Order: sequence, then structure tokens, then C-alpha cells
Amino acid sequence: MNSKASTSLLSLLVVPIQSGTNVSNGPLSYLIGGIIALLILGYLVYTLLRPDKF
Repeated sequence: MNSKASTSLLSLLVVPIQSGTNVSNGPLSYLIGGIIALLILGYLVYTLLRPDKF
């Protein structure tokens, strides 16, 4: 992951959700968190298996 992509991903994570929505308590937040966790886990496994690409 290059620095431009990681910076844009970080900016998406830092921006808060609008106060009018109630997504933080619903099951959708758990689903999104699970997908993000699986993506991070996949990235970490990939970097462990192919360290010569980094």
C-alpha cells in the first residue's frame, strides 16, 4: 500500500459520521468492522508471505 492510498484511507477513517444518523449502534457497524478487520488480516498475511514485494 503506497502512502497516497494509506493517507486517503486514513482520512476516511478520521472523518466522523454525521450526528443525524444512528449507525454506530446498529449491526451495520459490526459488519463494516468485520470486513475491515478481514482486509487488514489479509494484507498482513500477504506481506508475511511475500516480503520481497515491499
